[in-house]
Amino acid sequence: MSVLTVTRISASIVTFNPGIDRLKENLDAISPQVHAVYLVDNGSKNADEIALLVKGYENAALIKLDENRGLAAAMNVASRQAVRDGSRSMLYLDQDSVSAPGMVRVLARYQGPGIAIVAPQIVDRNKEGASDPAACLDRKTYKVASAARKGIITSGALVDLRAFFLVGGYDERFFIDYVDYDLNKRLLLEGFSLIRTGETYLLHECGKAVPTFLIVPRRGQDGRWCLERFCTFGHEAFRCYYKARNRVLFTKKYRLCGGNKGFEGTRQIAVQIILTLLFESDKRAKLKQFMRGIRDGRATAVDPYIPRCAERVPAFEGAQHG
Repeated sequence: MSVLTVTRISASIVTFNPGIDRLKENLDAISPQVHAVYLVDNGSKNADEIALLVKGYENAALIKLDENRGLAAAMNVASRQAVRDGSRSMLYLDQDSVSAPGMVRVLARYQGPGIAIVAPQIVDRNKEGASDPAACLDRKTYKVASAARKGIITSGALVDLRAFFLVGGYDERFFIDYVDYDLNKRLLLEGFSLIRTGETYLLHECGKAVPTFLIVPRRGQDGRWCLERFCTFGHEAFRCYYKARNRVLFTKKYRLCGGNKGFEGTRQIAVQIILTLLFESDKRAKLKQFMRGIRDGRATAVDPYIPRCAERVPAFEGAQHG
């Protein structure tokens, strides 16, 4: 391991009833690339199996929570522990993600003044390239300008912990869904830059997505338009509750600074519902959860977020690749 790996960068994996074989694949891929791996378990039924697996990695530690406190709370627990142990950056991973060889080293090249997150290209194992993900790399590196539309997701994000705690870490009210986009929004408002690079990849699974016949125009974060095949979201009904509720909370939270500007927040809910009803199974249960989420989001009081930085921080130009 390099000095950079040993002293600066750790990884976090939040578990909840994970498949042990895939979790082992995840650990095998990331543990050689970082100083420490913090697994935070949200009350899994197979916690004993997870503990046995973790014992096989000298730089991995298991933190057991007594109940499912949600993704945001678990990642905050790992982040605080990493800072206590001397880490300056954290790589956040879902339990079923698998990092490319050398991924952390590539991401770390782009870290620098004013850069809060560096993320890899995401290769969804349900959509494309699972057999040869390296062949999917587009080699493009650019600043990500919006929080939620084609925004950086949690898994694979290498986050500067100073910036992370400056904006308050993950908002635990969100529990799951939009947790990452909420963090993105605060970092962008504080003048930090978010970078995505196609020089490396993360093999990831966004729900149980299935390709459909629908071809839709999409505008990427690099500003270019392209045609993409729409894939189903593949989420269970309970997730639809948080998809709706958290988009309402997001819009209310950022109402003084563009909370409903662009295609994010509540503007996404109608499209989510329509596509779910057109292409997903269990339509009635999912629609019910969408409606419940909208109702609870509207009923929840949310203080507006006020940016703390008076000046924007010079960002991408300050970090040289190499």
